Amino acid sequence: MTDVQFMVLVTVACTAVAGVVGLVAVRLARRLSLTLALLVAALVPVAAVVAALALNVSAMFISPHDASVVRLVLGTASVLEVLLALALGRMVAGEVRLVVDGARRLGQVPPPGERADVGASARPAQPTPATAELAAVMAELETTRERLAASRAAEQAAQQARRQIIGFVSHDLVSPLSGIRAAADGLRDGAFPDPRTAVDGIAAAVDRMSRMIVDLGELSRSDELPRRTEPRPVDMGAVLRDVLAHARPAAAERGVELADSVAGSVRVHGDRDELGRVLDNLVSNAIRSSGQGGRVLVGVTSQDGFARLTVRDTCGGIPDDQVPHMFRAGYQGDNAGSSGLGLAYVGRVVDEHGGKVAVRSTETGCDVEVRLPAAE
Repeated sequence: MTDVQFMVLVTVACTAVAGVVGLVAVRLARRLSLTLALLVAALVPVAAVVAALALNVSAMFISPHDASVVRLVLGTASVLEVLLALALGRMVAGEVRLVVDGARRLGQVPPPGERADVGASARPAQPTPATAELAAVMAELETTRERLAASRAAEQAAQQARRQIIGFVSHDLVSPLSGIRAAADGLRDGAFPDPRTAVDGIAAAVDRMSRMIVDLGELSRSDELPRRTEPRPVDMGAVLRDVLAHARPAAAERGVELADSVAGSVRVHGDRDELGRVLDNLVSNAIRSSGQGGRVLVGVTSQDGFARLTVRDTCGGIPDDQVPHMFRAGYQGDNAGSSGLGLAYVGRVVDEHGGKVAVRSTETGCDVEVRLPAAE
């Protein structure tokens, strides 16, 4: 065997042994730490070179001084290689930790009341890895996080809207139920000269509750909010007559005079049921607030291209500091036992129909005026 063949054989043997040992060592090290696994992977080729040179130098006929120089160089290079591999491993491991932090942020939920997009804009920019593959993973995680945040915000908005709708419908069920109870009591006590008034009121209240229960059923069967119907011409005089039909028994039971005034045909574009609930809330509040011997006047007129709906009562007036807050959800003012939802619903529906609502306190009560664009 020649010297060259011997050196090649020694080098191949050292490389093979270092490879097998390194493979086992990397498999064990990666379970403990990525930095340790990178360190072992970087040192395996160096160990193979050092072992091959050391064995070849020992077999060569060179002076002891030259052999010691070679060993010194190999030892120094090995130490520096360990330090360099350790530094590079820590750098790569730090970039991996950035990716781990990015994955962890996927599950972070904004605090209640804070929108996801607001929380994202207020959060400082996160550093990105310099390694191309890790930077691509980080970018994909960030895109996924933004999609999840948007989806979470949409879900929170839908849940809030669903709770609000359920609250509005539940609140509005009280009015027709009160009308049915008042009509039933009046029929039992013989308070109605013409029983048809009570019967018409009960029928109107039942129809109204049936429509609201259908809305609640749609909410329970679907994750999506019920779609709004297409705006259609609505005869506000007819809507008012339906509302008054089931409001009259409740007014009679409370001893409140309920009068109406409809000037001609007044039409608007919108949702008949929602506009009916607007009038129902206003009339019910007026009856409930006026008390025994009170009077409620409901009017529908057309003026300057607008449908003008007015409800005047004898509630005794409203403090000036409460007027700006009356259409805020949950606001009850001095009305104990009220949920504070009815007028909030009125304000929302009127706004969605492109109209305006105003409240004015008078000496004897208050006037509520709703102005809606009239249908041509």
